[in-house]
Amino acid sequence: MKQVLRKLIISVYVLFFSYPVWGLIWLVGRTGLIKTLFLMYPTDKREYNDILPDIRCIINFMSGRPTPAGFIFEGWKPVGLYFCITDLPQDLMKKKNRHIAEKIVRRMKWALKVSGAKSCGFAGQLGPILERRHGIAMEPPFFSGLQGTIFGADNTISYLTRQTGKNPWELSVAILGGGDLGAMFHEHFLARGYTADIVKMTFKRRGGVQITTPEEARQQLEDVDFVINLLPTGDVFLNSGVTDLLSSQATVVDFARPQIPSESINATVVMGNRIQRRGMRFGGALPGDWEQTKFPACSLSSILAANFDIVEQNVTQFCDAARQCAFETALIPVQQPTQGAFAAKLKTVGSTLLDECMYYFHNTRKQFTL
Repeated sequence: MKQVLRKLIISVYVLFFSYPVWGLIWLVGRTGLIKTLFLMYPTDKREYNDILPDIRCIINFMSGRPTPAGFIFEGWKPVGLYFCITDLPQDLMKKKNRHIAEKIVRRMKWALKVSGAKSCGFAGQLGPILERRHGIAMEPPFFSGLQGTIFGADNTISYLTRQTGKNPWELSVAILGGGDLGAMFHEHFLARGYTADIVKMTFKRRGGVQITTPEEARQQLEDVDFVINLLPTGDVFLNSGVTDLLSSQATVVDFARPQIPSESINATVVMGNRIQRRGMRFGGALPGDWEQTKFPACSLSSILAANFDIVEQNVTQFCDAARQCAFETALIPVQQPTQGAFAAKLKTVGSTLLDECMYYFHNTRKQFTL
């Protein structure tokens, strides 16, 4: 009953009351409070059916039409807006739908002007699709979600590493899929001191994914500590053959949507794409099973740029800057306070410096031993 009522309210809003909402956004925007915009999309029909009724006229009306879905709050202040579309990523990838992609971008540029925001972030696959498939550059005020995604994994694995009591160079990371993003993950975790490998995956023409070199993958996965899953959905992961090679000691850091059903595999599964910051939350209906205080890691680039004046191209430095602004993985039960920012920054810098000194000492001792 609650879901039916929510669908009814949102449908009435989309069809009849969106213009008054734009008027409210314009008024709030004149105060300078709204700093960033963020565009979300459904990964499959199930996600937008959680929010909207499966009525073709409503779905078509919202296609290519980013619609305000809620505010991003810091305390009581609305510091950002997030938008939703009904277009699926597999549809937006098609060249014949370039006009839809261009329509989305035009509308987000207009939304920046109306709201007075400084940046616009694109969730998950949306940034790479716009840039690589349709030639729309992800340059300020537009921000892809790639760096925020890497921060989600970085902070998740750092937290889990502390739980083990081990050092990064004593642990291993395997990355599944991701293409260029997978390569960025690989380089980043090598720089952090972990042993890191990319497990080669092949996307089949008729759908699905399989391991490219099973014997090599077996060696990479049999004793691995962390597996970063960049495959598109939980079902694709389950059918790829990876689960047959995983040991129970592994922890899968999942970025799939819909996520991997944790009861379906013998390893531990945690979500890597959910972050938090004390006092910051999304206000409104989010697609899927998101909690309002746990927001997508891919929104981080645009939030840091607009709300904290941080635009950092180097991935490692971006992750360190996000930590200093008290962003963290949503796995942490007790959120880091935003008060005492200098103390939090000093603690983070000290911890990072200590890890790096121990890493270089470890490598130097290894060289002398050889």
